[in-house]
Amino acid sequence: MIRLRTACLAGLLACAGITPQRAAALDLEGALREVAAANPTLAARRAMVEAAERRVAPAGAWQSPMVEAGVVNVPTTGRFDEDMMTMKMLGVTQRVPLFGSNGLSRRSAREAVVAEGAVSQMSHYELYGMAWEAYADAWYAGELARGAEAHRAVMDRLVQSARSRYESGNGRLEDVLRAEAERARTLVDLAAFLAEARAAQARLAAMRGAAPDGGADSLARPPVAAVPATPEPWLAAVVPTHPRLRELDARVGRYRYAAQAARRMAWPDLELKGSYGWRETLAGGMPQDDMFSASVGLLVPIFAPQREFSEGAEMEAMVRASESERRAMELELRQQIVAVHAAAAAAQATVRLLADTVVTTQRRAVDASWSAYSAGANDLWRVFEASHSLYGEEIALTRARQDLSRAEARMLSLTGRGDLLGVALPPVKEGER
Repeated sequence: MIRLRTACLAGLLACAGITPQRAAALDLEGALREVAAANPTLAARRAMVEAAERRVAPAGAWQSPMVEAGVVNVPTTGRFDEDMMTMKMLGVTQRVPLFGSNGLSRRSAREAVVAEGAVSQMSHYELYGMAWEAYADAWYAGELARGAEAHRAVMDRLVQSARSRYESGNGRLEDVLRAEAERARTLVDLAAFLAEARAAQARLAAMRGAAPDGGADSLARPPVAAVPATPEPWLAAVVPTHPRLRELDARVGRYRYAAQAARRMAWPDLELKGSYGWRETLAGGMPQDDMFSASVGLLVPIFAPQREFSEGAEMEAMVRASESERRAMELELRQQIVAVHAAAAAAQATVRLLADTVVTTQRRAVDASWSAYSAGANDLWRVFEASHSLYGEEIALTRARQDLSRAEARMLSLTGRGDLLGVALPPVKEGER
C-alpha cells in the first residue's frame, strides 16, 4: 500500500513537472511577412498593377479591320444570272498608322505600369512602417502594464506598512490615505495601458489580414537599431530608384509619350481596302470571271488637328507639372528623413540618459529610502515619494523607447531600407519593384 501511494505521488509530481510549452512569440519580421502575404490593401495594389499591365496591349493595337459581305447590282427579280454586273462580294478595310502613334501609346501604357508598380512598392513600405509602429505600441503598452503591476505591488507593501504603523500608534493616517490613493491611481494606469495594448494589437491584426477579435498575441521585444550620428546614411536612400521618385519619373514618361502620340494622330493614316466578287454563269450559259477591287487611301484628319494638338499641349503641361512634383517630392523626402532622424536621435539620447543615469539612480534612492525607513531614520512618506518618482521615470523610459521605435518605423515607411534598421523585409514580388 505504501509503495502504491509512493508510486502515485511520484507520478503526480512527474505530471506536474510537465508543463505545456508556450507558443512561440510573434516577432517583428514574422509580422511583416504576414502583412506582405495577407494585407488586403497590398492585394488591391497588386491587382492595380495587373490591371495596368492588361492595358498595355490594347493601347498599341491597330484598329480592328472592317469586314463587309453583301451583294452588288442585283435585279429586282432577285436572280444572280441575269445581269453580268451582279455579284456576291466580300471586302476588308484596314487602317494602318504610319507615324507610330500606336507605339507611343504603348510606351505610355508601359510607363503607367511602372508607376503603378512603384505605388505598390511604396504601399508595402508604408504598411510595413505602420505594422512596426502598431507592433511597438502593443509591446511597449504591455511593458507599461507590467510596470504598473510592479508598482501596484510596491503600493500594496506601502499600504500594509502605513496601516500597521498607524494601527500601532506610530504612523499617520495621511500616509495610509496617500498610499491607498497611489495604489488606486496605479490601477487606473493599468487599465489605460491594457486598453492601449489591445488597440495596438487590433491594429496589428488588421494589417496582418486577421480579424481584430480582441485577443492578444505574445510578442517578442521590438528590435532597436543604433541611430547614426548624422542623417546622411538615411538620406542616401533617396535615390532615383526610390519608389516615390520612380513613380513620378514614370508619370513624366507616360505624359510625354501620350503627348507625342496625340500629336502624331493629327498626321494622315493609311487605309487599305480590298474586295472580291463572285459572279454566276449567265442564263444563256455564258460563264463570267470573278472580280476583285483594291485601293490605298490616306485618312486626312482635316478637322482633328485642333483637338489633337490641344490634347498634346495638355499632356506637355502635365509633363511639366510632374517634373515639378518630382523635384518637390525629393525635397520633401529629404526633409522628412532629416526630421525623423532628429526625432530618433533625441529619443535615443533620452533612452540612454534615463536608463543609464536617471532610473538607475532612482532605484538606488528607493532602496536607500526603504533601508532608512526600516532603520527608523525617516518616515514612510520618503519611501512613497521615491517609489512614485521611480515609477514616473520608468514610464518615461518606456515611452522614450516607444518613440525611438516609432521613429525607426517612420524611417522604414519613407525609405523601405530595412537593412539600415537591422530588419529583413519580405522579398518584393516581380512587378512591384
